[in-house]
Amino acid sequence: MSEPVIVVRPGAGTPDLPLVYDSPHSGFEFPEDMKPAIPFEILRQNEDAFVDALFGHVPVLGAVLVKATFPRTYIDPNRSTADVQVDAVDGDWPDPVNNSIKTKRGAGLIYTKIHGEESIYDRKLTVDEVRHRIDAYWRPYHAALQAELDRLHAAHGGVWHIDCHSMPAKGNIHTEDGPVERADFILGDRDGTTCDGAFTETARAFLAGRGYDVAVNVTMKGVELVRKHGRPAENRHSLQIEVNRRLYMHEKAISKNDLYPETAQVIADMNAVMADFVRQRRAV
Repeated sequence: MSEPVIVVRPGAGTPDLPLVYDSPHSGFEFPEDMKPAIPFEILRQNEDAFVDALFGHVPVLGAVLVKATFPRTYIDPNRSTADVQVDAVDGDWPDPVNNSIKTKRGAGLIYTKIHGEESIYDRKLTVDEVRHRIDAYWRPYHAALQAELDRLHAAHGGVWHIDCHSMPAKGNIHTEDGPVERADFILGDRDGTTCDGAFTETARAFLAGRGYDVAVNVTMKGVELVRKHGRPAENRHSLQIEVNRRLYMHEKAISKNDLYPETAQVIADMNAVMADFVRQRRAV
């Protein structure tokens, strides 16, 4: 088993930018203690497959890439540690609980269902199991991301963060948007509260200019990672980006489709524009 989090920084000779990307849901190394009741192939349907590869070039631009190696179905770094589905825990959960709308469909801190339908376990997890996942996986991921953001903020007087995800081509009856076709890209800044609006608009305008359907703060507004790290008043800016999986992969087979090279190039071009934005805005 790899380390739970991998941090890729710019190589020697590439100047640092105060720009950090993270991919919390592209990991697929299942810890031995997970013991699901369904095949791993089904679990992987919840994975943001290839997102770490689509954004893997960013260190060349001077940015940092932080990525999880463990799957979100084991524990989700993009949820609060208070988002525990207590009726799925064996015993009394002793810590604070603050559930989200996603918990109702089994997509809280510890996933209990795939797409709100198929149960992952035939048992309840113990309190110790949940705490182990938090301490050994969730906390190291958050600590690594926080360390990079703090380091760059201290060096440059500001930092910009892009939280990278993919989404199924359409929702279902359990998702907030229902069984509808989704936009090509969805950008989220929690209704303008987690980053400078110009940062969001730069990404939106670029993608729309390339002919893509881009939604902003529609259904997917950003969850724990942008909420935690986006504090524009402190010159800390966090933006979530969701890439529609139809643009680059076969969802059922979890394999790249014919559009992958084109989409990868568009994302690379967008990130070059975002890097230029940060280069012009950094305080130092």
